[in-house]
Amino acid sequence: MKAVFIREQGDVDRLTYGDVPDPVPSPGEALVRLHAAALNHLDVYARSGANRVRVGPYPHILGCDMAGEVAQLGQGVEGVKVGQRVVVDYVIKCGVCDYCVLGRDDLCRRMVNMGVHVAGSYAQYVKAPFQNIHPIPDFLPYEEAASMPLVFHTAWHCLVTRAGLQPGETVLINAAGSGVGSAGVQIARALHCRVLVTAGSDAKIARAKELGAEAGINYTTTPAFSKPVQDMTGGDGVDVVFDSVGAPVWEESFSSLKVGGRFVTCGVTAGHMANLHLGRLFSRGLTVTGSGGRSRREFNDFMRLVHRGALRGVVGRVFPLEEARAAHKLMEDRDFFGKIVLRIP
Repeated sequence: MKAVFIREQGDVDRLTYGDVPDPVPSPGEALVRLHAAALNHLDVYARSGANRVRVGPYPHILGCDMAGEVAQLGQGVEGVKVGQRVVVDYVIKCGVCDYCVLGRDDLCRRMVNMGVHVAGSYAQYVKAPFQNIHPIPDFLPYEEAASMPLVFHTAWHCLVTRAGLQPGETVLINAAGSGVGSAGVQIARALHCRVLVTAGSDAKIARAKELGAEAGINYTTTPAFSKPVQDMTGGDGVDVVFDSVGAPVWEESFSSLKVGGRFVTCGVTAGHMANLHLGRLFSRGLTVTGSGGRSRREFNDFMRLVHRGALRGVVGRVFPLEEARAAHKLMEDRDFFGKIVLRIP
């Protein structure tokens, strides 16, 4: 099969387009013929070795977001049919550790990430446990479907499970032009929340408004964005801040919270070291929480809204699989809105 793989970690020139053996499904696994794969920052880290991400045996196939159709079933597969249009959850859980048995598979002791620890989605075929296979509606194009799993799973976990976002609350979503940011805007609007955003350009803010954001602030031209956030909320601040940027926006995000507010982070794409004012934390009753793992239950939760058409993938650019180097370069340049997708031949 055709695939994009690396033989060692490094710059974009390490990405190679070529032939690799077709995977063979083991018992309990399905083989999926992929039609689209979406990029994530995790792909860049896996390729480059940044943030101490180490990958599986070489040659290694990158990619953790994918959509296609089921091509073959291993023994013992349940609830999956050949020819079914599907997306694949890239996080493989062991199902037998104490956390999995107790229904906390988000804390699985032996979880494996496709595209990092085992072969991923930059290929014509991939195999995965049948529990990771999820059907998609006929109205959803493969490119759009591939853009959804990681970012919507993450945004749902952060906003609903970790931050406990409630209808009628006000949420500030940083980096609204990112995949997880644009997913967060849609989820918050589906929960009937007031959505404010930040982004690095006026064009990205305009796109976020099309998805349901009420207002936005360009943190490139207005780095001290907590003041306009306070103005827009009558001096109160927001109930929840959802962030994936990290250190550069930390202080302003923290200052944007109302009394009793919650800050939840799922990424540090621009820096990980920040100072926390503990006095303000306890005196204002604030909560700062991280994302951590995500559960299979949460994947099913957001997919129900996908099937209803309430959540849609946001595709910024599409490249053919053989142009994965250009796609990675664009990912690093950050000059796009939504998700970058590879179309698989």
